[in-house]
Amino acid sequence: MPILSRQAVGVSDVAAVARDGERVGFASILERDLQASRDVVEAVLARGEPVYGLNTELGAGRNVVVSSSAIEEFQRRTIRNSLGGVGAPLSFEQVRAVIFARLAGFSRGGAGVTVALAAQYRELLNRDVYPLVARTGSVGAADLTHLAAIAAVATGTGFAIVDGVVVAGAEALAAVGLEPVVLQPHEAVAALSANSYSIGVGSLVLTDLRALGGAADLAAALSLVAIAGHGAGGNLSPFDERVQAAHAVGPQAASAGRIRSLLSSSSLAGGVSSTQDAISFRSVPQVHGSFGVALARLASALDLELNSRTENPLVDVPSGSLVSGGNFFALELALAFENLRVVIGHVAAMAERRISQLSTLGAGLRRSGGSTVPGLLWYSAAAELGELRHLAGSVTLSGSSLSEGVEDHSSNAAIALQALERSTELLGSILAIEAACAVELVEVGSADAGVVLAPVAGAVGRVLRSEVPLDERVRSVLALLTSGR
Repeated sequence: MPILSRQAVGVSDVAAVARDGERVGFASILERDLQASRDVVEAVLARGEPVYGLNTELGAGRNVVVSSSAIEEFQRRTIRNSLGGVGAPLSFEQVRAVIFARLAGFSRGGAGVTVALAAQYRELLNRDVYPLVARTGSVGAADLTHLAAIAAVATGTGFAIVDGVVVAGAEALAAVGLEPVVLQPHEAVAALSANSYSIGVGSLVLTDLRALGGAADLAAALSLVAIAGHGAGGNLSPFDERVQAAHAVGPQAASAGRIRSLLSSSSLAGGVSSTQDAISFRSVPQVHGSFGVALARLASALDLELNSRTENPLVDVPSGSLVSGGNFFALELALAFENLRVVIGHVAAMAERRISQLSTLGAGLRRSGGSTVPGLLWYSAAAELGELRHLAGSVTLSGSSLSEGVEDHSSNAAIALQALERSTELLGSILAIEAACAVELVEVGSADAGVVLAPVAGAVGRVLRSEVPLDERVRSVLALLTSGR
């Protein structure tokens, strides 16, 4: 169970809470830190200093003072006004990821929320409350609409999903024995001032992409065995340690090493079966290595955001002040999402080129009626690659000027993430199609897959021969690839 304290929070913690249903605890020091941060807010409020979102309006109304008698209503109005999300609801695990990411942000001390509000978010997780959070609405200058949907339920308004049915937020709280929390001064802006959707869901996507990195190496290894078994290639020299040492990129060498290990007991390990293979085979480590570099960049960006104080205004305990800032502008995170989509495009393009060779080699099987893989499955991979190439275009520079020109630039991190989500789905499908085409040839070829690859090839072969729709077979093949078996 993740225990929030002063210790760093990681992507694995997000996945544990969101996907594995882990409960969340508070260390005693965390409650003291939360109170210390809250005390600063109360002191500044008592002094009457004008502070953005504390005693002034937001956005274009930043210079409009909120009277002390209206501050409580201002909290409710801020949440209501931010409930502008539209589109399909996030999944249960995605909502849990968002809530945990915001709770982790509270724990850093920059928000100045009460212990009661932080505890309410903890209990939304621990009691499996599922706020209805619409997918679309953030432009990356904090995920305002997503976080407003969660804050609404925490305060007894908004909507939630219970047993597949949309119910009022208050009803969802009551069903698990929770009372609505009343937002104190500054808590509305504190609840909203973060990129928790991009951080939380981004952590889940990174987890999926890490699994696809291994799947990509596995699919490439199967393809090498397949072309070798039909006399069309299978040269392993590009994966040699000497070649990798000459171009010192850690993830590249790691990819080459995994493929060498997968093929170590195969018939390919005994010698060169072709002078040189096509680039889509011999430059796999270079492309998959770039994929590893891009994953590391995203992991670094997510770790930074999970463990930073990004609120505006920022509560600074040492100076006892609230400071206006722009840490919510998570451009590095958005650019990491963008970069990965381009790299994914290259990984997928290499896989599609290998599929083209495998499909050509499998033409004889299809003519004889012995094929388990339709020839036009290659066309599906090509269509998915076409979509991937479209998704690789930049979205971070396409922001609008909002709030009467006050919010005049944005990162579009959330949109970049959503494009990455779709890119991840497409890459997984293309890799599964490659593995399917390769295994069909491995089963009738002359090359021996060896003791490491044979169980994987056998499992994929059984899936291909199963009497279920093709799309279901492709998904099952992907599950085998990402599990490594």
